[in-house]
Amino acid sequence: MLALSLSACGGGGGGGGGGYIPVSSTSTTATDVKSDGGNAVKASCVGCAAINDSTYAGSGTGVWQAANGSSVPVDMPLSISGLTGQTVTLVFTNESTTAEALPGLVVRSSSEIATTANKATVQQAVDEDDSAKDAIREFNRSGFAKLLDPQSKASPSLLKSITPSAAYTVADQRNIFLYDRTQRTVQLAAQRATSDGTTINLWVQTDELDPARVSSALATRMLDKFATQGGIYDMLVRVGGPLWGDHGMSQLIAGSGQPVDIFIVNFKPDHQPYGLVGYFWGLNNFKAGSGDLTYSNESLSLYLDSESLYLDGENGVKQIATVMAHEGMHMQNFYRRGVKMGSDYTFDTWLEEMSALMMEDWASFNIDPSHNAIRDSRYPYYLSYNGAGSYNCGLTEWTPMGATCESYAVTGSFGGFLNRQLGLDFYKALLTNTGVKDSTEMLDKAIKSRRPESGIGQELRRFAAASAGLIPLGAGIVEYSMPARNEDVFSLPAIDPASLGSGNRKLPQSAPALLQALASFPAIRSKVAGTYSETVRVPPGTTLSVVIN
Repeated sequence: MLALSLSACGGGGGGGGGGYIPVSSTSTTATDVKSDGGNAVKASCVGCAAINDSTYAGSGTGVWQAANGSSVPVDMPLSISGLTGQTVTLVFTNESTTAEALPGLVVRSSSEIATTANKATVQQAVDEDDSAKDAIREFNRSGFAKLLDPQSKASPSLLKSITPSAAYTVADQRNIFLYDRTQRTVQLAAQRATSDGTTINLWVQTDELDPARVSSALATRMLDKFATQGGIYDMLVRVGGPLWGDHGMSQLIAGSGQPVDIFIVNFKPDHQPYGLVGYFWGLNNFKAGSGDLTYSNESLSLYLDSESLYLDGENGVKQIATVMAHEGMHMQNFYRRGVKMGSDYTFDTWLEEMSALMMEDWASFNIDPSHNAIRDSRYPYYLSYNGAGSYNCGLTEWTPMGATCESYAVTGSFGGFLNRQLGLDFYKALLTNTGVKDSTEMLDKAIKSRRPESGIGQELRRFAAASAGLIPLGAGIVEYSMPARNEDVFSLPAIDPASLGSGNRKLPQSAPALLQALASFPAIRSKVAGTYSETVRVPPGTTLSVVIN
């Protein structure tokens, strides 16, 4: 739930996924390997350099695919002619929900790719508050439900009589609790109403409210980014509805008349930007009480790190503004899904974070037309993480800043792909879908609402192939691209894997023992001339994509 600032047609036919290898009618064991005996891959793009199933045009980009729909590994013979020194990228995408063995894969990375210096356009700091972050995530996902007594719902008349949090005026002060249960004194630095009349209060820690740190002008600027007409608040409401409202729970703060409080405080006075930069904690939506509720601020509120705002100049302003959109989506999800639908319908952590990263994507250009969070931060980081890229990272496993996986980059980049492929209606369907409790099914259902013949697996394989294979946006391979999109009041800039990945793509130097569920893994064959020929073992439930360019 807490943002880390980082500076990311369905199967069969046409642009789909090649042919499935049928399960043999004879009995097999888990270790059996089946082969169809011919060229396994099928041309999987229209108007591209894949002339047919076994011929490359000699230049340009071609995509071929073969899916192992059996329950055993399959040896797939590959033979594609017409190459004149191109790179062949093999991308394995596990579309199943279980990890599968990936034996015998030779990973050959060119020396250029292996040794190019990596300088991703990101900011990253080691966050020492992992336990606190995990606790907040778990509270927002399901822990809050333990504090709600369904037998003690307030009547509509009682709800109307509950007084919202006290009305404050500029220069008023109050004490608040932070995630680590420490207290800060804050002062109301600026205040304004949104287009729907909601009051937005921007508070600054008193000893940070200073011309050299958070000046009055900077405070007002950040408030304007959130509260101005068409700003972050309006964008959030436009895509997903209210951030708070009627709920019928007597343990929660009133459902009407609540201001939104934005607290800019120094989380950890270490004179460094980034690390933990912001959070939303549903605990503050509860009335103060005993136990954990002792630390409720009784406030519909977002919390932002002051040092991250002012220690990195304009970049810090961009980052914190983006964090407001990210955390604002967590705030909205908490009300829409957790409070209104119930904890069974909240997103799992990976999808909760993905939805917030996708909001960053939609909102970025409206916040600052020079910056898009996915294009400029998440996606380059996905391609270059730790000098090997963030591959073999299970989509549904949340492993931020891991040794080989960076889940913010993975989910943000894939979310950016889905935004550009499927559009705003898809995103709204994801946020508001009902009747499904499993997060994987939620995402699959939202994808199918716009592309009925597709699903998570098909879209993930295309995203993985486009990214690892550096498919140029200019190649016009529609289902493998991230073009610009303009919808309603939102603008998404194009993302070009070939451009962003040039000199920046990093590939693993060895294959993992297991290909994780809903994950991908690339291998390359450099400077291939004539006929590319190889037999590749593909795990069950996995699609092999072959990209030549």
